[in-house]
Amino acid sequence: MTDNSNSQRSEAVLIVGAGISGMQSALLLAEAGHKVYLLDSAPGIGGSMHLLDRTFPTDSCGLCLMLPGRAAYCPTIECDLQRNIELLPYAELLDVEGEPGNFTVTVRHKPRYVDVDRCTNCGLCARVCPVERPDQYEGNLDRGKAIYSPPARAIPTAYVVDMDYCTHCGKCVAVCPTEAIDLEMSERRSQINVGAVILSPGFESFDARLKGEYGFGRYDNVLTSIQFERMLSLSGSTGATIVRPSDGRTPKNIAFIYCVGSRDESIGRGYCSSVCCMYAAKQVQVAKRLQPDLAVTAFFMDIRAYGKNSDQYFDKVEALSGVTYRRCMVSAIHQYQQTRNLQLSYVTADGSLREEDFDMVVLVVGLTPPLGLQQLGEASGIQLNRYGFCATDFFTPSESSRPGILVSGAFREPKDIPDTVVEASAVAASAARLVERVANNEPRFRPGPPEERNVSGAWPRVGVFLCNCRGEVGGVVDLEAVANQAQGLQDVALVQILDNACLPAGLSQIGQAITAQELNRVVVAGCASRLYETAFAEMMRAAGLNPGLLERVNLRGECARVHQNDRNAATAKAQELVGMGVANVRLKQPHQPAIQSLAQRVLVIGGGLAGMTAALSLAEMGYPVDLVERSGELGGQLRELRYTPAGDDPAEFLHSLLERVENCARLHVYREAQVQEVSGWVGQYQTLIALSNGGQVPLEHGAIIVATGGHEVEPTEYLYGQDPRVITQRELEKRLAEGGRVPSNVVMIQCVGSREPQRPYCSRICCTKAVVNALKIKEQNPEVNVFVLYREMRTYGFREDYYREARERGVIFLRYELPDKPQVSADKEELTIRLRDPIMGEQVVIRAGMLVLSTGIDPNDNRELAEVLDVPLDENGFFQEEYPKMRPLDFTRRGIFLCGLAHSPRFADETILQAQGAAMRAASLLAQKQLQAPPFTVQVNPRLCSACGQCVETCPYNACVLEPGAAYAEVIEVLCQGCGACVAACPNKAIQQKGLKVPQMYGMLDAVTQ
Repeated sequence: MTDNSNSQRSEAVLIVGAGISGMQSALLLAEAGHKVYLLDSAPGIGGSMHLLDRTFPTDSCGLCLMLPGRAAYCPTIECDLQRNIELLPYAELLDVEGEPGNFTVTVRHKPRYVDVDRCTNCGLCARVCPVERPDQYEGNLDRGKAIYSPPARAIPTAYVVDMDYCTHCGKCVAVCPTEAIDLEMSERRSQINVGAVILSPGFESFDARLKGEYGFGRYDNVLTSIQFERMLSLSGSTGATIVRPSDGRTPKNIAFIYCVGSRDESIGRGYCSSVCCMYAAKQVQVAKRLQPDLAVTAFFMDIRAYGKNSDQYFDKVEALSGVTYRRCMVSAIHQYQQTRNLQLSYVTADGSLREEDFDMVVLVVGLTPPLGLQQLGEASGIQLNRYGFCATDFFTPSESSRPGILVSGAFREPKDIPDTVVEASAVAASAARLVERVANNEPRFRPGPPEERNVSGAWPRVGVFLCNCRGEVGGVVDLEAVANQAQGLQDVALVQILDNACLPAGLSQIGQAITAQELNRVVVAGCASRLYETAFAEMMRAAGLNPGLLERVNLRGECARVHQNDRNAATAKAQELVGMGVANVRLKQPHQPAIQSLAQRVLVIGGGLAGMTAALSLAEMGYPVDLVERSGELGGQLRELRYTPAGDDPAEFLHSLLERVENCARLHVYREAQVQEVSGWVGQYQTLIALSNGGQVPLEHGAIIVATGGHEVEPTEYLYGQDPRVITQRELEKRLAEGGRVPSNVVMIQCVGSREPQRPYCSRICCTKAVVNALKIKEQNPEVNVFVLYREMRTYGFREDYYREARERGVIFLRYELPDKPQVSADKEELTIRLRDPIMGEQVVIRAGMLVLSTGIDPNDNRELAEVLDVPLDENGFFQEEYPKMRPLDFTRRGIFLCGLAHSPRFADETILQAQGAAMRAASLLAQKQLQAPPFTVQVNPRLCSACGQCVETCPYNACVLEPGAAYAEVIEVLCQGCGACVAACPNKAIQQKGLKVPQMYGMLDAVTQ
């Protein structure tokens, strides 16, 4: 690592924490051209995401979709391959001195006792190590050795010695073939100069031993949800088989206990961890899929399914056969000594004590600040809140108390993956704006790969690299026999066997061999996963070769897996496939993919909080922005806010925001204007803006951000609009802010028109809004009786503090169920509200002078705009993002991004983060200046094309176009993904795929038939 401490100003950014949040920020900043130092205290980057096999609502991994570009590879590997990112694993932040733009950071590098550059990950050291240790990655359900390799997808993969268990016997040192192990290795320190620091150290799961009544650590079959997550994973110690740790038997019934370590002031964790309800629902669904006859009982207080599509997902899980949800908390667990079964004691809704037996119990644990956070806070000089998380302000949620030090992820507040991805993108935007201002908007790009060697006229020199795939191929195929056969093939200059060609160490070996042996064609025989295409292409470019001169052969899928019981057949087939690969690559010629310039301008549609924030973020990063607003004024729903849960003044913030917009030279605002037409594609969109005076303005831009907002639903029930004493929460907020008085009895009804068939989603903000307004009433007059009638109280995160305070100040919360909605009647004197209390089973009658309805949020009418942009809406009218977990800000149509209430209901601080995140997504795209087409795009032969249009109908990427009256189809190469669907569909064979020409096909056939 270079010591830059003497530099006056720096455009580099240090990110502390390399989980989902840290990796997302790092990749976006690196794509935008900034040098990034990515530090993590763990031996490898990746964070907690590696624990998860699946995530809701898709129940898939989807981690690769987090990447700034098209899904290509796991982000841990991408961070390692990205030239602008320098990894600092197994390190700690010790000190931060200086000011924004010129921080000197001191880093402690912990000794791992293994040389990362020498370790080949062969595993011989672990095999001879005599000392076992609990495997923390597997939740201590399994055991590993004192010398171990980080989790499967972590980088670097080099082994680490745990000195808490190592006996210094020296067996690992003796067996290491590369002399990589040094048991006397000591720590070192370094200093780096950066312009900004991002803190994203993640979280720790709650230590369930602190809840002694549940017996974790004493009772064999009481697990935490983290342990159960690993049990459900194919890569876990049980291989996705649910078993009891005590005896290995398959449990017949399992209990889930929610809120363990959350919403509990007795242990100093009064906050809601925000994620537990939904990740536990996912675990129930996965468990039922693995074991359909499993009976599951979940004990909970409130189901907080507040995220987009979360309610619908939970409803499906709750409806599964054999799944029961009980609204109560378990008071104690006892273990039967002989059977190791577990008896749960709990109080039912009617107040009676019940006991029930289960084979296994899963404690759904919350999130806590990571270990060592106090030291990190002191080192960075930032303030923490009373729970130990980073303290931030409502309207500047990514900024810590110290200028230039930013924060994201669960370190700010417990949150789910989509919100983490959004926040990480937003904090990257804040860092980019900060260092851009320091550098006068001239970001420094690290040098790209060397120039490609011109090998067009050179005789082929083929290198064949056989990948063992960590033994999966070599365990079936005789790779030595394949290597011997390949050595005799025409034009083969080198044959090597690698343990893992796709990992950085393997890629480095191939690159070095290309240079040393002057190879000009490469065959890699291992797997054929398209996830690794980007990595291999980068390796080829770094070695000076065109990526089109690489051929990959699928030995794993076509030999090792299908012939795993016949080594001879697998080996013979592998020899034939390698021969075909060599014959193909010999005839390959370098080809340069099409390159298109990116218009350095952005269109933002919508002038509310989201639109203005996104526009200002981009403008402050140096990009000209056109902001289009349908109405005559900017501000949107922010104009309706009178106060925030934290007590901030929205009017003052809005005034500041409007002032910044008006004074921003790079920002042009079109009021009373609409987007009429959009044509073109990513990087080259052409838009026609219709003005209110009948005029039109044509615009050209490289990216579009949709921030069209939403609005409060106007209720149609509970006498709203018929009786002036029935108002909405927003109307109450306005009245309270203006000093208006309220009557002595106030009733609030939650979920009015929400979470019902016509509007099945949760609007996220309503519960907190009701609680905050109730507190305002109590602040004005403590004698006022406030009743809140609710279905679930969804005051997630630190908003739980307001809910608890409201109860302490006498606000009465009564629950109702959807089939028994409150009934409202009125006379001249008062309103009468009747509801059935599900706990008492009796009707409750409340007489009030005011009824306040908590109504939901609807999107604005987006149908026309969605059609113009050719982007989808979901079933509720909100815009549909590309992937809910990892790409919450992207559309499937490249270059168009999404934020604010147009995406889904959310608070103002969350809207700000989403807007900044969308701005960073656009900036990271445009910072590339040029867009390069994929390598194997297609081309049309005009002489053979009959202009039938089959290719246009077939292409899933809208890359094939046929203009009216044109004699032949054309291909927009930057949109083409090389899938080949049009090649198969063309009846005249007028479309050919680059790199797959007819002579190559014949060459491969000759190789296998001769």
